[in-house]
Amino acid sequence: MGLFDFVKEAGEKIWDSVSSHDDAATKIQDHLKKLGIPGADNVQVNVDGDKATVSGDGISQELKEKILVAVGNVAGISNVEDNVKVSDAAAESKFYTVKSGDTLSSIAKHVYGDANQYNKIFEANKPMLSHPDKIYPGQSLRIPA
Repeated sequence: MGLFDFVKEAGEKIWDSVSSHDDAATKIQDHLKKLGIPGADNVQVNVDGDKATVSGDGISQELKEKILVAVGNVAGISNVEDNVKVSDAAAESKFYTVKSGDTLSSIAKHVYGDANQYNKIFEANKPMLSHPDKIYPGQSLRIPA
């Protein structure tokens, strides 16, 4: 549990500037369903300004992290508060913010010491990533242990 920071201007644009907080929360819930993240229906999202709060229980550590990253990678969200109780006690992943010029291979080389481990990062971020070459500056990625 905690508060995670994201790049507010980066991410998928799923609402306009006149959307209400309730509308924004609904659009984020719809976004999670569209991504097809299992267990997304076990969490609730509330939005207050540029902060989203995710709460719920009964999901794995991996799914919780995918949901937090998916919510944080929405344009207009700069903080995600984690109030999700997990059903397992797995090790927490690290998070990495993509910088200009980064590739999954260069990130893997940086965090694992082996550029060939890029697929581990790609798989850990599915379905938010559709292709290993489609990452962008400001995007947050899960980096599994």
